[in-house]
Amino acid sequence: MLWTLWRAMLIDFWRLLLLSTAVLVTVIAFAATVKPLADGKLTADQAIRFMLLAIPPMLAYALPFAAGFAATLTYHRMTEDNEVTACKASGISHERLLVPALLSGLMLAAGLWILNDRVIPLFLHRMQEMITRDFARLMVNSLQQGDSARIGNTEIHADNVQAVDPEPGSPVQQQFLLTGVAMVETDAAGNIKIDGTARRAWILMLPAWALGPEDRARIGDDDATAVVMKFVDVTIYRDGAPQSADPLIAPAIPIPSVFEDDPKYASGAKMARITHDPDSMSFVDRRRVALARSLAAQQTYTDFDADLRAGRPALLRSADGSTIRVLGAGIAPAGDGWAITPVRETGSIELELTAPTGRTDRVRARSAVLQMQTTADRDPMADQTARGVSRFRLVLGKVTVLGSAGQPGTELDESVYTDLTPAHDPLPALLEKPSRELIASSADIAAALPDDSPIARARRMLIREIEYLEREVLSKQHERLAMSAQCLVMVGCGSVMAMYLAGATPLVVYLWSFFPALISLVMLESGQQITHGTGIIGLPVMWGAIAALAALTAVVFRRLARR
Repeated sequence: MLWTLWRAMLIDFWRLLLLSTAVLVTVIAFAATVKPLADGKLTADQAIRFMLLAIPPMLAYALPFAAGFAATLTYHRMTEDNEVTACKASGISHERLLVPALLSGLMLAAGLWILNDRVIPLFLHRMQEMITRDFARLMVNSLQQGDSARIGNTEIHADNVQAVDPEPGSPVQQQFLLTGVAMVETDAAGNIKIDGTARRAWILMLPAWALGPEDRARIGDDDATAVVMKFVDVTIYRDGAPQSADPLIAPAIPIPSVFEDDPKYASGAKMARITHDPDSMSFVDRRRVALARSLAAQQTYTDFDADLRAGRPALLRSADGSTIRVLGAGIAPAGDGWAITPVRETGSIELELTAPTGRTDRVRARSAVLQMQTTADRDPMADQTARGVSRFRLVLGKVTVLGSAGQPGTELDESVYTDLTPAHDPLPALLEKPSRELIASSADIAAALPDDSPIARARRMLIREIEYLEREVLSKQHERLAMSAQCLVMVGCGSVMAMYLAGATPLVVYLWSFFPALISLVMLESGQQITHGTGIIGLPVMWGAIAALAALTAVVFRRLARR
């Protein structure tokens, strides 16, 4: 008899659960699809695919409330039909009546944990990829059909377009080569700013963190995907007069993402790997590279100072292969760089420039400042190998280019040499080190420097990003477990409330379990945010929400049993 009763209760519960879950998750998934559809990021058929992809992520919130609703209706019907009274008269306790609900709750809690831990992150990434990749597909289809494509304020037309695989190691995700290009750029009012043609053009999609500082600052989100257009052999018409430009790189345009590239969208296994290898996250690795560059600059300055004080020339190499030998009395901090001290005998800094052809020029300057180049190249198609080396620029003041036999020749107020690399660059070796090793090895160096020094700032930022990542991973791991536990407690709460509030309407019964569950969910999310922001102090809030709902259920059940 008991098994027959339990089977009937389970069938009733799961029937209501599937129906209510289908309704709730469809409504929530549609709500998540409305904005991308209204913004024009999705077509009608894409909106349907997007909504289907959104269903599993929405289950994380829909399933607990649907389970509580199904449990409430199942036990409320039994109460209204006096089945609970009959069971009690037959010697079946309330505890036994709750067995089907608790078994179902355990199954749902386990299923929800698997969804949150493995399935939902995969679907969230697919939703984001759908937005960005379909953008490229729609743009390319328009150009291939002979129509124009609009990217930001620029409308372009091309005779031919083809996809080209990015270079290995490049941050570029997708790139397209266009030939026979015509372009028109307008301002916010619709007035034409640029009207021109180009022999060919490149359209690239890449993460915002790979852009230059101006584009990154304008986009404001390093995890966003951006589009960069590079036009080659350009002729621009202004007031009917042609002007040449080669190349012309338009400002990057962001492609808004529905979901951020965030650790919370990682699976449980990936979160465990992230904890041991924080450099796998781009925002941490960028800080690691910044610290490595600062340490490399400091080491370069130290080596230069040692060479100059020992009477040896400091060696630099330019991008064209030339060698620059600098002779001075030493090097000392000066503003945003390091100033080379003039040789005492001549009162100037001596330079010897040797070209790859063997030609040697001698230069004498009254002042020289060595600065590390921090402005990234705006051209994402630049040589990627150059990104792993230190780059400096040498600014000379009151320059005299010596002629033959050391006689004074050309005189300049200022001369600047850019893209210089030291003969012995410490950066490649530093880039091989993980973040935690860099932090440990730079502790003594940072302690001896002012708090606003580049090394101290870069080290603080890296430590902050790692701590941020660790708190985020901790908060999401506990949130996933807590949401699974909450699903079990909500099923128990709905079942107990339905039997306790005998005679009340189903809506009233459900509201008595819905509002405590809603408050519990708000507390849970608040605890997750506190944990993310400050650390483990938020965990008691998160789990306290589950404990409070479970305590309420226990109190109501005790009163029910006494009745």
